[in-house]
Amino acid sequence: GLSAADRAMVDRLDELKGGCSTSDIEMGAPSRQQAGGASGFMAVFFQEVNEVKAAMCTIRANIARIEAHHGEALGAISAEQGKAATAKLEQEMGGTNALAKKVRSQLKAMDGANKLFAKKNPGASEARIRTNMHATLTRKFVDLMAEYQEVQTRYKSKYRERVERQYRIVKPTVTQDEIDAALDGDPSNQPEIFTQTILQGPGHAQARNALADIQDKHRDILKLEASIAELH
Repeated sequence: GLSAADRAMVDRLDELKGGCSTSDIEMGAPSRQQAGGASGFMAVFFQEVNEVKAAMCTIRANIARIEAHHGEALGAISAEQGKAATAKLEQEMGGTNALAKKVRSQLKAMDGANKLFAKKNPGASEARIRTNMHATLTRKFVDLMAEYQEVQTRYKSKYRERVERQYRIVKPTVTQDEIDAALDGDPSNQPEIFTQTILQGPGHAQARNALADIQDKHRDILKLEASIAELH
């Protein structure tokens, strides 16, 4: 059967499979007694596990905030409001992406250390526990990144709809092809037919504001796509 130390490690694996709670994050590395006396390797390993879990809890909280900023950006009724929401979004996304990269590196390093440990300690129960913990952490991280990408993709889709509506206000006869060309091309190089409408049509100021807003939104969409691509 399992020794008391091994049972303690298995208990930690069960905790790991649970949700994100502060008490869970705050638990430090096990005492040397818990870790089986001389098993300093495991104490260090559990410390690394806790660091990764804490980082993932932060990422989860960040995703919720990013989603809230998405709502603010989409509901903005002035360019200033929109810019403020976008600035908050970019800051939050930048921090989240950096943390996600760090977690990915930590999981990769952990995997390498586990393989080395298993090679030096063939058949050791610690090696199995380390491998299982790493697999659980990796699965949780993959799920978390999928959730993050889904939130970003949903936002991009809503943003795109909003920009399309603005195009149609400025040029009611605009075709879907023209909109797609404008949305997928360089934001500073809008289709000629669109810019001509703005210069020639009535209400120049309002139309020019709409174009500026569209260009801002388009840049945001490109940044969003780069942010999603960064995580792969």
